[in-house]
Amino acid sequence: MTVLISFVGTSDSGKTTILTKVIPILVERGLRVAVVKHHAHGDFEIDKEGKDSWKLYNSGADVLISSPVKMAFIRRASEDSLDYVYERYLKGDYDLVITEGYSRAGKDRIVVLDRPEKLEYFKHGKILAVVCDEPVEGYPNFRRDEVERIADFIYSLVKE
Repeated sequence: MTVLISFVGTSDSGKTTILTKVIPILVERGLRVAVVKHHAHGDFEIDKEGKDSWKLYNSGADVLISSPVKMAFIRRASEDSLDYVYERYLKGDYDLVITEGYSRAGKDRIVVLDRPEKLEYFKHGKILAVVCDEPVEGYPNFRRDEVERIADFIYSLVKE
């Protein structure tokens, strides 16, 4: 069964930094992990101007780039819901799907905060834990540098 956990928090709270340290620990323990990064700020590019994939996309086609080591799908779309992305592309292929962002999707979440008083903004989903260098009452708490403990906590949720 695939477990979906959202990492949410304010901009520059440390979500990506924590994830880049926790994910290798989880992978080393044998979990298949995928991350869905929510980009709420408009367009983004993953290929370079002038490359074949860029030319094909700009000709009007959606493009899937496949190599022996990785794959990317560049598709025109209005923003799909997290549920759609999860069901269509990720569910069943991974033990753990982590979203970075999607704070309004209401999924089970680990909240990363720079200050405890910002927690109110993220209470519209089940809060599994809080990562903050100051204590936050009522939830399992981790400091940003406790990546091994954060990984243990996430691993326990996947292996329940």
